[in-house]
Amino acid sequence: AVSTTRLLVLGVLRAEEPAHGYEIRRELETWGAQRWANVAPGSVYHALTQMAREGLVERVESGEPSRGPARNTYAITKLGEREFQRLLREYLWMDKPTIDPLKPALAFLDAVPRDELLAALRRRASSARAAAEALRFVNEAPGHDLPPHFAEGHLLAAYHAEAEARWAEEAAEKVERGELP
Repeated sequence: AVSTTRLLVLGVLRAEEPAHGYEIRRELETWGAQRWANVAPGSVYHALTQMAREGLVERVESGEPSRGPARNTYAITKLGEREFQRLLREYLWMDKPTIDPLKPALAFLDAVPRDELLAALRRRASSARAAAEALRFVNEAPGHDLPPHFAEGHLLAAYHAEAEARWAEEAAEKVERGELP
């Protein structure tokens, strides 16, 4: 998640520089990054502090009058641009395994009562179907003003959710037929 946060913070900063940590955090929140990238609000500030130490970003004068608490304003450095490009290529080209907490639980399905297992699988299927539907509506909503490449991210997430729903429905059918666990 550290690399993901770095990529997102550097990417927002290069598009919006100079920017305060709060502005970067708000932009990521509008993207829903806390859900699909597991970026916690505090991690943005931590990443900025760490990347400033590493020379990837630098504190700059904002030229804004000080209203309220002092805020650090950041800009990306040449080294930060190289790191952004490196991380972007790493995430675009390399397969990174996703840690899914369901997978270790599958090893112990025989330890769950049949009724509970069926209820859990059906709930998972229903939840995944609802998530897929919601993601599709986001892309088709009137006034949707996110760039088209964001819509592709929603579409990918919808496909993942649909695949999980299909798996859970089929697994529930196997439990009902006595093939699982």
